[in-house]
This record gives sequence, C-alpha cells and structure tokens, in this order.
Amino acid sequence: MVLGTAASGAPDSLSLRLFALLTGFAILHMEATRPAEERRRAAHLGGEHIDHTGVWTCAGAFVLPVPLVVALVLIIRLRRYFIARKPPGRYLFTTSAITSSALAAQAIATATPVHAWIRGAPVPPDRVISAGLAVLAAFAAYYAAQTVVIGLARGLRGDWQWISILGERKENADLLITLCLGLIAAWAAGVAYGLLLFALAGVVIGYTRHTQRIEQLEQERDRLEVDALHDPLTGLANQRGFNPAAVLALVADQARRRPTAVMMFDLDRFKQVNSRLGHLGANEVLKALAGVLRASVRRDDLVCRWGGEEFTVLLPSTSRVDAWAIAERIRDAVENMTVELTRAAGGRTEVEAGFTISGGIALSPEHGTDLAALQEHADQALSEAKNGGRNQIRITPSMPLPGPRASREPTFERP
Repeated sequence: MVLGTAASGAPDSLSLRLFALLTGFAILHMEATRPAEERRRAAHLGGEHIDHTGVWTCAGAFVLPVPLVVALVLIIRLRRYFIARKPPGRYLFTTSAITSSALAAQAIATATPVHAWIRGAPVPPDRVISAGLAVLAAFAAYYAAQTVVIGLARGLRGDWQWISILGERKENADLLITLCLGLIAAWAAGVAYGLLLFALAGVVIGYTRHTQRIEQLEQERDRLEVDALHDPLTGLANQRGFNPAAVLALVADQARRRPTAVMMFDLDRFKQVNSRLGHLGANEVLKALAGVLRASVRRDDLVCRWGGEEFTVLLPSTSRVDAWAIAERIRDAVENMTVELTRAAGGRTEVEAGFTISGGIALSPEHGTDLAALQEHADQALSEAKNGGRNQIRITPSMPLPGPRASREPTFERP
C-alpha cells in the first residue's frame, strides 16, 4: 500500500506517528550519550563539531511535512541547550542553520518522489537511479544550506579561508555518515511500526560514544603534549613527555582502524660535527634540526628528542606512502639546512652547511601495535640506513621505497 502525506492542512496520522517515533528516539539518543557529550562540550568551549542528533533531523526532513520538521528540530535543540555551553545568541544562530538545512533537504525530498518512496511507496525499477540522485541532491541541499549560514558567520569573524567555510575533511566525513544514518532512520521509522529504530538507535548511540571516546583520547593526548616535560635545548618533548602522548595517539588510530607511522632519525657524523664546531656549535645544529622537524610535520604529529642527536617522530593516521614522503621531505630539508654560528673569538659569524640525516620508519599495525616495538623496528631500519651509506631513509622491513638518493658518503659504521 502506498503511504502518503497531506499536502496541506493538519499533518496526517502517519506523519504524526513518524514524528513521535523520531522525537522519542532522538531523546533516547541524547540521554544515552549525555554525560560524554557534556564533557566534550566543556573541553571545547567555543569550538564547533558535528552533533549526531542530525541523524534524527535528517530523517525528519525525508518523511515529515514542514511544520513537524521544524517542531522536531526545536525539540532537539531545546533539550540540547541545557548542555550546549554556548551564549543564547550563538545557539539560536546554530539552530537556524540546522533548521535551514533540514528544510532545504525536505524541499528536495517533497519535490521529488523520494518523500513518498521512503514512506513506503514502491520504487519502479527504472527509477532507482533517479531515486539515488534525488537522495544525493537532498544531502547536498542539507550540506549547502548549513555551509552557507555557518561559513558566512565564520567569514564575518574574519576567517574567509576555504577550509573554514567548507569545513575540514574529518568534519565533512562525520556529517556524511550522520546523513546516511538519517536516511536509514527515515526508512526504518516506516517499517514494522518503527521497531527497526531500536536497532538503529543502538548503532547511532554506539557511533556517538565511539566518536566521543576518540575525541577524549585526542584531548588527553593534546593535554599531555602541552604539559609534559620538554627538552630544554630544542624545546621538543623528551621521552617522558613523548611516550604517553604517543601511546594515546596509537590507541586512537587503532580505534579508528587507521595506520600510524613511527620514525627514528639520527644526525649523520655528529661526533665529527661536535669536534669541528665545538659543543656550543653542535648545540646550535641540534636546535636548527629541531626547527626543521617542526616545520616538516603536521600540527597533530609528535616530535621528540630521543637522546643526543637522535630524534623520533610519530605520525597519526599516516599511510606507508605518506610517511615515506614526509621522511624524505625532512631528509631533504636537513641536507639544505644552514646554521649561523658566532665565534667566541672576535664575534665572527659563520654559516655552516653540509649536514645530513638518516631515518628509519615502522608502521602500525603492519609492524606491530606497541610503541616500543615500533620504535625498535624503526631503529633497526635506521641502522640499515646508516650502514647503507647514510643520508637516506629505510622502511621496515629492510626495503627502501623507490626514489631515495644514495649517500655520497659511503661508509659502514654507525657513530
């Protein structure tokens, strides 16, 4: 039987039943995830993130008439306000952006057969592709409406960068998952009197808790990175500061099923550098090397002075190919690095160059999931780079990726 909705006037009984189901499960979702959500919002005062209650907002946009879509959004936002930790004006602005998104998607759904199909009307075989395109158009309308409103607000605050207006990749991926779950929720609400929503609610609650847990791990990692002891010479984290943050980054990547790269670097012929430039000059070289490492990695990467002239880097969410590219960028930057030294006798300034670095890479989970084991593998690869001629990168196992330049200083000893 084809299920319809009233085109005008009071909502029909089916719309009211779907509205009650979606509202009830939205409240269940919010209550089941409230403690972690409160902690997350308290830790990110003034920040922005994807609220997974959008699952129910999106579902309503696909199956409800306009008045009930607006009512659903307002009920969700009113209940969320008590833990929002945002000024009323800003919260109202965000609510208007969400409402605009829902109404934009609803307009596409009702202007096409999608609204009727999701509510139970049969989809003719020759209309499957057009149905899929209509759903994508509704997703695009939801995204575009919210992006225009929020992007304009960010721009008025002086941030007109595209990444700020369109959002980061992680935020957009989270939003896409939320919209897909919303589409499934819209369909499930009309099947078997909404009983399938119990299973879907469990999935949505689990996804929200999983996301909250990852954010908590990342927050803890960031806190440890900031508060931990640092190497006084280079300003990089020392082992005591690096290890806890690195372990948390590994755990977060493992929870997301993403790879992690661990690198070990060693400045080539450092004993000769120390003898030639003196202790103070060698310290300046180490400080310059630390600056190269900072400039060559991303904001979320972890860099540590492991000891002496040896450094370690952990790259979260990094593939084998990307890790290799970053390591090669570091090696090339060190090879082109110059250091200005002021001689004690006469205060003469000299520019020193000709430094090189060797590196080893290990990957999680390919080479292990424990930090110590990964560092051991990376250190073995580093030793092979040293013994293979220095000024090169090796990756565990002992097979360099295509493209590394051979050292111009053949030797078979590691200082």
